[in-house]
Amino acid sequence: MIDSAVLFVSLGSFIAAFVNAAFATGGVYILLFSSMAVLPVTAAIALQSTFAAASLIGRIYFFWSHIDWRLMRMFALGGVLGVTLGARTFVALPEAVILTLLGLFMLLLIWLPKLPDLDRIKHPFVFIGVLHSYIGTVFGVGGVLQPLMLRTKLTKLQLTGTLASCMFALDVMKVVGYGSIGFNYFDYIPHIIGATLAGFTGTWLGKRTSHRVSEELFRTVFRILVTLVALQMIYRGLTT
Repeated sequence: MIDSAVLFVSLGSFIAAFVNAAFATGGVYILLFSSMAVLPVTAAIALQSTFAAASLIGRIYFFWSHIDWRLMRMFALGGVLGVTLGARTFVALPEAVILTLLGLFMLLLIWLPKLPDLDRIKHPFVFIGVLHSYIGTVFGVGGVLQPLMLRTKLTKLQLTGTLASCMFALDVMKVVGYGSIGFNYFDYIPHIIGATLAGFTGTWLGKRTSHRVSEELFRTVFRILVTLVALQMIYRGLTT
């Protein structure tokens, strides 16, 4: 009989992959929360990189021609430093404080009307890569890249593909980082397999839906998803 935790993680992976393929983001938070509901918090955080792999690879494949590779390389360069520092301070601060501050920061980034034009800053995604990767390594989700990418001039297809490539590069580094501090991924092989199969399926279905979503609706849903996740983080931080 299949373990209930494996089924729950697989369902979360399917929903997350569908949302990510259709709307570029939002699914990563669904996957994290579904994992934390049935697994130890530290394990759920470390496993996000493997759970999300299938969804990310699927989106990279389907949106390959739309990826902004220069942006991805800049983000990955900063990510190396961010993951290195994050692995050393894994869950060093109280979870409640981080959830609250991260949620507020995400709301600020997604709704503040006036922020610097990223296109005018030299290599902004190197610095974004450091910050997002550090936060993501310590707490499972970064929350910085997604709202800032929305403020670029990338189209919805470019956003979907580029975000997936950035996240995949980051997740490879995070697996190495968590492994270096002793996390054993082999204890969770059934969960990883279930999430992988569900992730591919969700990505395929989400890709079919993405073509029916207008640019305006895409950006509106993008903002709503990030906002809901931010509010959930703040609520958990204040009630933990």
